[in-house]
Amino acid sequence: MGQVKRANERFYRAFESLDVEQMAAVWVHTERAKCVHPGWGLLAGWEAVSQSWAAIFANTDYMRFVITDVSVHFYGHVAWVTCVENLSDAIESTQMTRILATNVYEKNGDDWYIVHHHASPILRPMPSFEESDFESLN
Repeated sequence: MGQVKRANERFYRAFESLDVEQMAAVWVHTERAKCVHPGWGLLAGWEAVSQSWAAIFANTDYMRFVITDVSVHFYGHVAWVTCVENLSDAIESTQMTRILATNVYEKNGDDWYIVHHHASPILRPMPSFEESDFESLN
């Protein structure tokens, strides 16, 4: 579990670096690579994914993440992390945007590389559901 958490941390440090080469170092470079940035459609294949990072980084001056609510799951040589990205895009700003993310990793040798990133903005608090809310569905 620790290796996947560290892989997830490397992904966000690469994101903050705004450096395409650092971002490329944490991804698989195959057609399996997929990415959904907030408000974007699905990008498929490493070429499209890498071009998206280049475009984002070229138009961004600053990004800092505080990652919370991290949950790691495994299935063989695949792992996925769900987390909340608390994003600040200005050095002096105390305001943060909250984004729900799922990052899928695959193991290659001793290392884990991201193969899929999906991020969606959190626009309002999650409603609370009671077990009885689901009983009527059955």
